[in-house]
Amino acid sequence: MNSLSDRLARRLPFFYGYLMLPIAMLMQLGTSPGQTFAVSAFTPSLLESLDLTQSRLGLAYMLGTLFAAIPLTFVGPAADRHGLKRIASIVIVALALACLFASSVNGFYGLLAAFFLLRFLGQGSLTLLSGNTTAMWFRNRIGRVSAVLSIGSAIAFAWVPDLLASTIESIGWRSTYQTLAAILVLTLLPLVLLLYRNRPEDLGQFVDGHAGRLSPGHATTRMDTSASERQIEVDPDSLTLSQAARTGSYYILGLSNVIWAMAGTGVLFYLFTLCEQRELPSDTASGLFKILGMTMLAMQLGGGVLADFVRLNRLLGVGTAMVAGSLIWLYLDPSVRGAQVFAGLFGGGQGMLISVSGVAWVHFYGRQHLGSIRGAVWCGTVAGSGCGPLIMGWVNDATGSYDQAILCFAAAMTPLAIAAWFIRPPQPIDVPSAAPNQS
Repeated sequence: MNSLSDRLARRLPFFYGYLMLPIAMLMQLGTSPGQTFAVSAFTPSLLESLDLTQSRLGLAYMLGTLFAAIPLTFVGPAADRHGLKRIASIVIVALALACLFASSVNGFYGLLAAFFLLRFLGQGSLTLLSGNTTAMWFRNRIGRVSAVLSIGSAIAFAWVPDLLASTIESIGWRSTYQTLAAILVLTLLPLVLLLYRNRPEDLGQFVDGHAGRLSPGHATTRMDTSASERQIEVDPDSLTLSQAARTGSYYILGLSNVIWAMAGTGVLFYLFTLCEQRELPSDTASGLFKILGMTMLAMQLGGGVLADFVRLNRLLGVGTAMVAGSLIWLYLDPSVRGAQVFAGLFGGGQGMLISVSGVAWVHFYGRQHLGSIRGAVWCGTVAGSGCGPLIMGWVNDATGSYDQAILCFAAAMTPLAIAAWFIRPPQPIDVPSAAPNQS
C-alpha cells in the first residue's frame, strides 16, 4: 500500500523532479566530510593532536581511500536492487556515525579507519547516489539540471574549508566532527526520509516531466515492484556493465575521471606545502581554493547547459584539455601568477568534466544499469584519488620537489584529452545490422 506521503506527492501540480533537484544538491553538500578539501582543514590539528608526521598522515589517507574503493563497487548495484532512497538513508546515517568515530581517534590506525569510513561513505557512496538521483528523473534536460546541481558542490569547495577551519579554531577538531554528525542526522536524513522518491514512475510521472508520454525511443512495460505493479519507463538502448565495458568510450570516460581525480587530489592535498616550497606568499593557497571553486562553478553551469545542445565529445575534449593544460602550466611556471592560472584552468576543467560526464553516462549507456556502470568507474576514481597524494609525497621525498609528479599527471592526462574528442555513443545493441562501434 502506498504511504500517505506518496499519495500526496501524486497530487502535486508540478513535476516532482524539481523537488528532487535541491535534495540532490544537499546530498552533494553532505559529502563534504569525506572530501579532500574538507579533510585538509583538519590536517594541522590531526598532525599536532595525534603526533603524526606528514608522511604517516598521507599514508593513512591513501590507504583509507584505497580500501574505500573496494566496498564501493557494491553501492551502485545495491541502489539498483533496493532503491536509491533506502541506500541513501543508510549511507547518511553511517556517515554521521563515521564522523563521530573520527572525533574519537587517538592514533594512526584509528585515523586510518576513520579515513576509510569518511571516504567510502562521503566522497564515494553519497556522491555516487547524488549523481544517480538526477539521472533517474531527468534525461533530455539532464545537462541543465546538472548545471544547477553543481552550485552546491562549488560552494562547498570554495567555502567549506574556511568554515571548518574557523569552527575547529573555536571548538576544536573533535567537536567539529561531532557537529558534522549532528548536521547530517538532523537536516539531511529527515529530508531524504520524508521527501525522496526513487523515480518518477513511482508517482505516475515520467522522466523530464512529460505529461502522460514517454521520451522518444522509450517503451513502456509492466514490472512488479514491492507490493504493487507500477508503470515503469524502460530504455531499450540501456547497456549492462559487461556491454559498456566492451566500448572504447567507457574506458576514455573512466580513465579521464581516474587521472583527473588522482592529479586533483594529489595537488590539492599538498597545495599549502607546494606554495610554501615555491616560496609564494602565505595567503596564496587559500586564495587558490576560491579561484578553483568559482571557476569550477562557472564551467559546471556553462557545461551543464551546453551539454543539452553541443556534442558531448567536444565538451569532454575541452574539459580534459583544460585539466591537462593546467598541470603543464603548474609545472612550467612556479610563480603566483602560474598558480592562479593553474587554479583557473583546473577548476574550469574539473567543472566541465563533472557536469558533462554525468550527462554522458546517461546518454551513452542508459538508466537501467546506471548504478553498476558508474559504480565500477567510481571505484577506480576513488582509488586514483588515494594514489595522488602518495605519488606526490613519494616524488617529493625522492627529489625534494613535487614537479616530477605534476609532470607525470600531465603526461597521463594529455592523451586522454586528445582521445576524448573522438568518442561516440555506442551503437544500439539490438540492431544486428548496425555498424561496428565507433567509440
